[in-house]
This record gives sequence, C-alpha cells and structure tokens, in this order.
Amino acid sequence: MKDSAEQLYRQREQAFESQAAQYVQRGRLLATLRFVLFTLAAYCLYMAFSLRFTGTWLWFALALLILFLYCVVISGDVKKKIAFLKQLVKINQNEIIVLQQGESFLDNGSVFGKQKGAAADLSVFGKHSLYHRLNRAAGKSGKQELAALLQQPHTDPAAIAAAQACVQELAALTDFRQELLAETLLLDESEAHNQFQQQTDKGDYDFLFAPLCRALAIGWPVLGFAAIGTAIWYENLLPVAAVTIFGYIVLLFFLRKINRLHAQVSKRSYLYDQYSNCFKHINAQSFQHPHLQSLKDDTTDAKNGFERLSRITGLFDLRVSLPGLILNGLFLLDLHSAATYMKWIRKYQHRTGLWLKALGEMEMLNSIASFHVNHPDFIFPAIDNEKLSIRAEKLGHPLMQPGTAVVNDTSIGVDEKLLLVTGSNMSGKSTFLRTVGLNLLLAQCGAPVFAASFVFSPMKLLTSFHHIDSLEESTSYFYAELKSLQSIMQELETGIPALVLLDEVMRGTNSVDKHDGTALLIRKLLQYNCLSLIATHDIELGILAERSPREISNYCFESELTASGLHFDFIMRPGVAQSRNATYLMQQMGIV
Repeated sequence: MKDSAEQLYRQREQAFESQAAQYVQRGRLLATLRFVLFTLAAYCLYMAFSLRFTGTWLWFALALLILFLYCVVISGDVKKKIAFLKQLVKINQNEIIVLQQGESFLDNGSVFGKQKGAAADLSVFGKHSLYHRLNRAAGKSGKQELAALLQQPHTDPAAIAAAQACVQELAALTDFRQELLAETLLLDESEAHNQFQQQTDKGDYDFLFAPLCRALAIGWPVLGFAAIGTAIWYENLLPVAAVTIFGYIVLLFFLRKINRLHAQVSKRSYLYDQYSNCFKHINAQSFQHPHLQSLKDDTTDAKNGFERLSRITGLFDLRVSLPGLILNGLFLLDLHSAATYMKWIRKYQHRTGLWLKALGEMEMLNSIASFHVNHPDFIFPAIDNEKLSIRAEKLGHPLMQPGTAVVNDTSIGVDEKLLLVTGSNMSGKSTFLRTVGLNLLLAQCGAPVFAASFVFSPMKLLTSFHHIDSLEESTSYFYAELKSLQSIMQELETGIPALVLLDEVMRGTNSVDKHDGTALLIRKLLQYNCLSLIATHDIELGILAERSPREISNYCFESELTASGLHFDFIMRPGVAQSRNATYLMQQMGIV
C-alpha cells in the first residue's frame, strides 16, 4: 500500500518536472522576443526622431512597445508558473523522502517553544515529532491551527466524526491539497500575518474622508493635468513645478499618519496577490462535507479582497519610486492611496481574521489527509460514548514503520481502570505508553491510527514522563515531578474524563519512598474519572492488583538473556515482570 503512494508521488514529480521544463523553455523564447521587440522599438524611435516625427515610424515604435510590454506581463506569469511547478516538484519529492523515513523540509513545530505535559512527554513538537510527520502547512495560520489541535484535540464526538469525514474527503483531492501547499509555500508572510491580527484603528484616519481631503483628492489631480497642459502649450515647466511643490506642502500636513498606513502594506503587493491565489484554489474546489463547504463560504470574498489590496499596495508603493516622487506632488497620490486603503480596511478588516483562520484550518485538515494517504494501513477509530475505555488490537507506534514496529493488543476501562506495566530496562514500557498516548491524540484529531481496530472514548491526555532540574526556578528533579503530578491531580479534580500516563513515578527519591508514594498515588487515581497506565520497575507494586482485581491489572514486558546476548521481543504480557538486565548491561559496557 505504501508503494502505491510512493509510485503516485514519483509520477507526479516527473509530470511537474516536465511541465516546469516546458515553461522554462517558453520563458527563454519570451526573453529573446522581448529583446528583439525592444531593439526594434528603439530603432523605430530613433528613426522617428531623425525624421522629426514624420511618417509612420512613431506608430511602429508605439506598436512594438505595446507588444514588448505585453511580453513582459506574459513573462511575469510564466515565471510565477515555473515557481509554482517547482514547489509541486519539491512537495512530491518530500513525500517520497517521508515515506522512506526521511525528514520533511516543512516546519517541525519547534517554533512553538518549550512544551510541557503531554506535548513534551510524547514528543509532539520538534525534530522527529508527530507534528513534523503530520505538517503539510506552510502558512502561519495553518501551522498555528495544527499546533493548537495537537495541544487541545477534540473531545466532542461529533467534532471528531466531522474531522474524520473531512480528512477522508480531502485525501482523495491530491491536486487540491498539493496546489494549496504550493501556493502557501510561496507566501513570505514575515510580519504581515500580525498586521491582520492587530486591527487598524479606523478613527485615526477619519480625516481622509473629511470634506477638505475629498475636495483635494478630486480637485488637485484636475489642477495637475491643467498644469501639464499649460506647460505643453507654453513650453514652460514652471506650472508643473509649482503644482508639485505646493502638492508636497499640502501632503506635509498628513505625512505622519500616511507614513504609518504605508508602513502596514509597504512592499507586500506580491504577498497579497499570493494570498489571493490561495483563496482562489479554495473557492474553485467543490466540497461535499458541510464543514469544508462552510470554510469555503467563509472565504468567498477573500480572493477579490486580497486582489484589491494587492493593487492598492502597488499604487501606494509608487511614493518611493522616482516617477512617484513627481506624480505624488502633482496628483496627491498619497491621499488617493491612503483613502483607498482605508476604504479597504472599513470593508474587509473585520473579515481578515476569519479568512486566515479558514485558510489555516484547511491547511491543518490537508495535513491530516496527507498523513492518511501516506498511511493507508492505518484505520479510523470508532468512538464509544457509553463507557470510558480504550480497546485496541495490533496497536503500534504511529511514527514507526508498520513493517518493523511491534504491535500489541490492549484494553483498559472495560474490566479495570488502571494498568500497571512492569519490565526491565529497554524492554518497551515507555514506548508502549507513548504508543497509546499518540494514537489517542491522533484519534481525537480526526486522524487514522496505527491499529487493526481502535475503539475509544474522548478524554483529556495527562502525562508525567520527563522532568528537568531548573536553576532559574530553583526546582529539583524530584520537585519538578511533584509539580507535574500536582497539576494532573488538579485537572482530575474537575471531573473531566482523562487518560493518565505515568512513567517511573517518584524516581527522584529512595526506593522505600518511591514504593509507598506510588502505591498511594495509584489508590488516589482510582477515585477519579480516569484511566491510568503506569510504567514502573517496582515489581512489588504488582501486589496491588491482587488487592483490587477489578480496578488494577498487571502487564509486563520481558527481556531474555541468551547465548547470543540480550533479546527483547517488545510483546506485552499479563503479569509482573520477572527478568532483569541492569547488571548485565553494565558488565557488557565495561562499567563493572
């Protein structure tokens, strides 16, 4: 099944490389044509000047210049198409690399900073993380939406079911998913994303719509054209110079606020045009699921809105060009540009947040859909609304290859609330906890899971695995663990259903304290509305299952010492672990 996905990506890679090569050739022909047209136009202009504009040379020159400008526009479109196709080639190459267990070039989520709780314990963000494997978002809003979902997955069964349906629909839309990713890869958002989140105070710019500014915006261009006509008639540039100078004097009264407006959009015409292309792809696609259709409906005016903003920005940026320095004073372009931009703000500013959120959610769903395509053997889990439980057959770690990963059956919540997992070092206890946690996280995001069957109840994921000493907070390893456990208990006090994953509790204290403290913690956990998996080396805790057989069960991972060395099968069995390997490993490494 994975081979079919890889074959699909290789076919698409070759097809897009071929198309890109054709457009490169077309671009070279256009470059040659532009040179020929410009040379001929220059010659015609020379002849027109030589003959004092008698004859048809001037008309030939104008016609050639028009053709030259048309070729410039077409060349720009060809360059954009080449850039777009190169991104599609890169996307398919990346999918092949990921299928071969390589690293994706897309963000791994480390930008979201240091994580705590389940996000840190389960390696949800960072290199070789779940986020890195899932992410097919290049826009800021898409990356943020995916991160937010992984940090707070769905707990409403209806939301999970809707997400599953959306993912399955998008998985079949390969062209749409990859084209949207290609468009977002071409975005250079820098601080523009923040611009839309930080709303412009419209009241600061009401002066642009005052009668005086309106009169200047209409009357001054008329005066400018009159000055040009007078200069041509009398062959004297003084009227043009006078109107230009007085125009700049007028603009000085508004310069500070106009500069502030221009700073918001300066040199972002391409970006806004690219945003428009993203929404164009969404608007052109037909969707069946109501949620996908609602996202499309939320962005129906986004394409035109960003197209208009791109044009406004292009006009506004004329103020920093050489021709713009003359035209600004002559026609008060700054007033026109600022007023036009403020009209856009009044019409669209309240919509931009909705647009970007819809784009981000579409990117997030595309990410999960791509994960589904790349893992055709993974299944969409079923939801149990009756009883808090997890039941899984052939459950494997979702970041491991199905062909090499060891799978286990597990059930919790049906007969017992807590599984006590014992085992020697490196036998698979911690990996099993992560396997359960990551698959539950995927399930509640609407994604498929690595299992033959998976039935679950939506619940909050609470973990305590890794703890680090903090000199800044004067926190020891042991105290950091206590704070983590305290946080878990405070969450459970609210009554929310939860899955609690604990790895080697109380490892920062002596063995007696560790045993007694863990036993008390287990009794406490049984009082809450939660399921718990606890991995430990303390095999003496196994007696708790005998005292509470309907609430606690013992499971273990064993290692076997043979003539060829230490062997692990990573199979979970009922009972308490009997094998030990610490001393053997120390001897093998020459420590003792």
